[in-house]
Formats: sequence, C-alpha cells, structure tokens
Amino acid sequence: MAIRTLLSVVVLLTLTFQAVKAQTAPATSDSLTTLTGKWVGTFDGPTTGKLELVLSQDSNRKITGKITAINNSGDQYTAELKTVVWQNGKLTITYAYPEGGDINLSGNYAKSVLKGTWELDGGQATGTWQASR
Repeated sequence: MAIRTLLSVVVLLTLTFQAVKAQTAPATSDSLTTLTGKWVGTFDGPTTGKLELVLSQDSNRKITGKITAINNSGDQYTAELKTVVWQNGKLTITYAYPEGGDINLSGNYAKSVLKGTWELDGGQATGTWQASR
C-alpha cells in the first residue's frame, strides 16, 4: 500500500512539473505569434533608411502584410507583400518594388530581432536589414 501511494505521488509530481514547464516555456521560433505584429528597423545598401514591416495572419493561418521604407533622402513607399514564408526561424519575403522589379528579403529570428539581407531582381542591388518590435 505504501509503495502504491509513493508511486502515485511520484506520478502526480511528474505530471505537475510537466504542466508547469509547458505553461512557462517560451514560444518556439516557428510560432506565428513570434512573427506577427509591427517590426521597425533599418536597411542599408546603395541607400540607407528606415523600414516598418507589419505582418499578420489571416483565417487560414497564411502570413500577409506590408512594408514601408523611407530612405535617408526622405523618399518613401509602402508595398503589399507578395509572399511570406516562415520556417525554422527563417523568414523570406517578396514584394514589388515601386520603381520596378521585386525585392526579396531573407532573414533569421534571434534574440527578438529579425536580421538578414535583401536583393532587387536577383542582385541588381543588395544590402542588409534588421528590425525589432
């Protein structure tokens, strides 16, 4: 009887510990809640400036959004994102550049920062970017 009670206590403690651990564990890097929201940052390359990336999730869990870029000369544009892929902590985005062509952003999520590279039409222009909340 004592062994059965002891075994029950051990099982109960194990289950309690696992439940607490699950409740306090941080979201994985692939969690959509990690990605969705407003991100503010900078970009550089042939020109430098600031960017705002707003990512959301539709009812089918597809990620959508828009980007606003303001270069240091004051020129600004906003574009809807064509594609957004979020997998294994890596983000890939494509959108139409208003002056022609597509811009591809790729980056990684680490320590609450999205950071990576961008390129216009396969390398006509390239640079880096980073953003945080």
